[in-house]
Amino acid sequence: MSAWASGLFDNDEAMDFVGDLAEAPDWRTVVQMLDHVTKTAGYLEAPEGEIAVAAAAIVAAAVGEATILPDSHRQLKAALGAPPEGAVALARSALARVVAPASELDELWQEGDDHDAWLTQIAALQTTLSAPQ
Repeated sequence: MSAWASGLFDNDEAMDFVGDLAEAPDWRTVVQMLDHVTKTAGYLEAPEGEIAVAAAAIVAAAVGEATILPDSHRQLKAALGAPPEGAVALARSALARVVAPASELDELWQEGDDHDAWLTQIAALQTTLSAPQ
């Protein structure tokens, strides 16, 4: 795992994903990643989990506060606009998959001391995504 802290974008995969999205803002990229993760049967690899968390955070930022995004990418909320129908539910499902059994990302966080801090970040995203739109 290439994480340096428990924040949503505190890893290489997430920062690469949001950086690429900032260069070519398109909801299809976000939705495709979330859809892929929710449909992955069996073991979910850590890099896919990290990107799924970033994609869910982008959806949460679109329906909530842009402060969820890294400082350097807060303009992404305006560039993307409102998420497409179904994106919020898909983001919630993807987050549930990332913390479910057979998720390498969750397993890796469990091995360290910051699992609870990471789960708190995921729970905060779920709360934002569950708020009335």
